[in-house]
Amino acid sequence: MKIDVFCHVFPKRVFQRCFEVAPNLKDMGKRIRNVPMLFDLDLRFRVMDQFGEYQQVISMASPPLEAFAGPDVTPGLARIANDAMAELVDRYPDRFAGFAVCLPMYHLPSSPVGVRVGRRAALGARGVRIFSNVNGLHYRDEFRFLFAAMSAYGLPIWLHPTRGADFPDYLTEHRSPYEI
Repeated sequence: MKIDVFCHVFPKRVFQRCFEVAPNLKDMGKRIRNVPMLFDLDLRFRVMDQFGEYQQVISMASPPLEAFAGPDVTPGLARIANDAMAELVDRYPDRFAGFAVCLPMYHLPSSPVGVRVGRRAALGARGVRIFSNVNGLHYRDEFRFLFAAMSAYGLPIWLHPTRGADFPDYLTEHRSPYEI
């Protein structure tokens, strides 16, 4: 059995809700609308079938939830995303070996919201996925709590690189062409 541990999804109801709150999201938001395998399970399964015995550990696709909405909305988006991924794992256990919890990053992991979501990871997910920054702001010491909690649970943290198009990858560029 082959298990791919870093496969992105954007379940349909999460996709719909995110674009309800940010219908004109540009850059990465525009790009993901054109990647049907993120939300079209039939297409995803046809591609997966080409690899024989193959499963995925799924995590939410870019952009981060914080690109769609502010701190008052992202906990609800994270809840919808985590519930949708858990349902996919439950419904298709032969396809999905688990999921990485999507954290609402405006809320530090030591906040009540962050603690609840972290517990969710320990209770049913394979770990948590965080992005390398929140709308351009770095983390530093604020996330020691998350690292300690996940270590205590014996679960990993997926760290996904991200940046906006306005943050160049190299000094010779004015924009990041891929936002990573």
